[in-house]
Amino acid sequence: MKALLAAGLVLLAGVTACGGGGGAGTAGGAKQDDGTVTLDWEMWAGSEEEKAQLDHLAKMVTQQDPKIRINLRTAPFNAYFTKLQTEFAAGEQPCLVSMQSLRLGAYADLLEPLTAPEGFAPAALDALKMNGRQLALPYDLGPMLLYYNKDAFAKAGLAEPKPGWTTADFEQAARKLTTGGKYGFGMSFSDLHLLSMLLSYNGAKPVTDDVKLQLDSEPMVAATTWYAGLAGNKAASVPAGSAELGWGETQFVNGNAMMAVDGSWNIGSTIKSAKFRVGIAQLPAGSGGAKTYVANSGFGVAKGCPYKEQAVKAVSVLSGKQAQAYLAGEGRGFPAMTSEQSAYENFLVGKNQDKADDVRAAVSAVKEAVAGGVPLFTTKNWDDVTKLMAQHLLQVYTGASGAKEALATIQQQGARGQ
Repeated sequence: MKALLAAGLVLLAGVTACGGGGGAGTAGGAKQDDGTVTLDWEMWAGSEEEKAQLDHLAKMVTQQDPKIRINLRTAPFNAYFTKLQTEFAAGEQPCLVSMQSLRLGAYADLLEPLTAPEGFAPAALDALKMNGRQLALPYDLGPMLLYYNKDAFAKAGLAEPKPGWTTADFEQAARKLTTGGKYGFGMSFSDLHLLSMLLSYNGAKPVTDDVKLQLDSEPMVAATTWYAGLAGNKAASVPAGSAELGWGETQFVNGNAMMAVDGSWNIGSTIKSAKFRVGIAQLPAGSGGAKTYVANSGFGVAKGCPYKEQAVKAVSVLSGKQAQAYLAGEGRGFPAMTSEQSAYENFLVGKNQDKADDVRAAVSAVKEAVAGGVPLFTTKNWDDVTKLMAQHLLQVYTGASGAKEALATIQQQGARGQ
C-alpha cells in the first residue's frame, strides 16, 4: 500500500490539488462530511465480463485508500467517445477519464499532465503523451500484427512468414492463397489496420510531426495505390460496406481470408475461435523494414476534477503493477508494465494448452513488433477523418476511384476540422 501511495504522490508533479472543495453533486464526483470522496470513472465495456473486471479495479482503489470510492460509468466502445465529448461540453465530465491513444489529440487540453513512475515500456508512455506532457498512464500496449492461417499456408506449400518477410513475399502468398471463393487477404480501412500496412510498405504517414493531416502526400498515395491493388489483382477481399470496420479480421476468423492485420489484443480470442491453426507475425517489410503503429489505452485526470489529489491516487492504482497483473491474468491485453508481461503469456498458454507453441510464438512476435513500433498521433477531429476514410477508400478498393483523387478529397474535408 505504501508503494502505491508513493506512486500517487509522484504522479502529482505538475498537478494542483483542489484542497477538498466541491461538495456533493459537483462534476466528476462528490465528497462526504467524513472526507470520503467518490470519483466518477468513465470507461468502455463491451460485455458483462469486462464490466466485472472494471468493478474489480474500482474496488482495488478503495482497498488501497478507504477514503476514495469509485462510481464506474460505462458505455460501448463505439459510443464511448461521443458520450465523453458531450459530457465535457456540458461540464459533466468524470474525474477519471479512460483514454485511447488515437483519440488523445481531442482531449489534450482537457487532461492534467501526470508524471509516470518507472516500470512502463517507453512506447506505452509515448503513445499517451502529447507536446511532452504525459496525459494518461497506460495499462496495455498493442502493436499491429499479421495473422495468418497456418493450415492454408501448409496446404498451398508456402513457407510461413518470418522476420524479414517482405511485401513482395506477402503479395505472392496472397495471390496463391486466393482460391475456391476464398481470398489470400482481408482488407480494411480501419485506421490502425490500414495505416500500419502503409507505414511498413514505404514509411507513409497520415500526419506530419506536428500532427497535421498529410493524407495527400506522395508516399501516402503510393502506398494506398499498392494496397488497393491487392483487390485489383483479386488477391484480397474488399469490405462489403463503409460500416465494415472489422472486415479483415472477421473474414480471417471465419476462414474466408487466409491473412489479415489485427491488433495484439485479439490474439487470445482469435486463437480460441478459429477452426484452424493461427500464426502471428510482424507485418511484411517494405523498403525500410517491418514497421507498425502501436496503440494503447490508459487513465487520465480531467482538469475540471474538483478532487485531483484523490484522482491521481486512483490512477496510480488503476495503472499500477497489481492492476496490470490482474488484467493480464484475465487476458485483457499485453501489459504496459514490462514486469507484468509474462503474466499475459501465461494466461494465453493456460487457456490454449493444446496450442501453447503457437501462443508463445505469437507473444514473441508481439515483443518484436513493440520494439520497433511507433505511436500513431492523430488530429483532434480524427473520428471524422476515419469516417471519411471509410467512405472514400471503399471506392478506391473497388476501382471506382483512384487513390490520389480519394486522398485529396479526404485531406480537403478532414483538414477543415483539425
